[in-house]
Amino acid sequence: MNGRRNMSSHKKSTKMPKAQDKSAQAAQANMCLKQASDNVASSDAESPGTNMDSEGIIKAINDLKTALKGDNAKLQQNIDHLGHEINGKLDNIATEVQGLTERVDEAEARVHQVETWAKEATEALCFCIEQQRRTQLKVLDLESRSRRNNVRVFGVPEGTEGNSTTQYIETFLRSQLQLPEDLDLKIQRAHRTLATKPPPDSPPRAIIVNFLEFSTKKKILREVWKKGKIQVGSSIIHFDHDYAPQIVKKRREYNVIKKALKAKGIRFQTPFTNMRIHWESGTRTYASAREAYNELKRRGIQSEEPVTADGGSRAEWSLRELLGWRPADSSGAAVAQRAKSKLQDFQRSIVE
Repeated sequence: MNGRRNMSSHKKSTKMPKAQDKSAQAAQANMCLKQASDNVASSDAESPGTNMDSEGIIKAINDLKTALKGDNAKLQQNIDHLGHEINGKLDNIATEVQGLTERVDEAEARVHQVETWAKEATEALCFCIEQQRRTQLKVLDLESRSRRNNVRVFGVPEGTEGNSTTQYIETFLRSQLQLPEDLDLKIQRAHRTLATKPPPDSPPRAIIVNFLEFSTKKKILREVWKKGKIQVGSSIIHFDHDYAPQIVKKRREYNVIKKALKAKGIRFQTPFTNMRIHWESGTRTYASAREAYNELKRRGIQSEEPVTADGGSRAEWSLRELLGWRPADSSGAAVAQRAKSKLQDFQRSIVE
């Protein structure tokens, strides 16, 4: 029993200090308030002028509070008005940005369409150029075959053929070349080129001779080249195949190469559009004047650079160069990436 009493008394003793502390604090606070009121009362009793000053100060403070409340109200009103105005402007900006975004999307779609069309049109043009080149080669082959039995005679003075060019050419060939008596030349026609008659001091027009058989033409040219130089009076007569204008233009590209080879005493031939050069190390054939020029340059032979003209290839090359760009990706991620790259470039330019 005694033990239980001691334990209960111990618990009560542990609770008592907390209550005592609270009561002590409350008493101390009341005492402080009482002393403060006594001091105020005594100070009011001792100095009535000071009391009046306090009332004026309190009134001024109250007036200041009233003025501040009014100013705060006006300030709050201005802030609210400014907020509404800013919100309105932001709404307008958002609307304009939305409109600009739509316009940019539309412009990018149109640019993508134009880029796609340009790519397809360029491919179509290149295809047409290739087809035109192939067709032109076929037409050139047909024209060359139609001229296969023709021979061109250069250097015959104007008017010497008289009234019959065919009879003049047959007589001329039999008198200048060693031809069998029983050989029938079978000349179908012979006439001057269809250009206008040149002035007396200009080179005469060439005479085109058409043989019925290619073998006869081949025999005539073989005898002409075997004899070498044919001269009638003061005129030197030359014989050659009747090439198409494009072939003639292609063969003229070799003129500067021929000039350089003649200066060096190097033998060469120009079969059709090729050039065959007889070097000391062997014979080589070149398919273009540019290729032959590069070979001369490599061997240290000075020559003028040939002027070549290939309009179709040049046009196709230009179109292919235009295809160096590729159509831009119009997806959202690609647009965002391009915009990010541009912003980064702009920031770098500002920092620099």
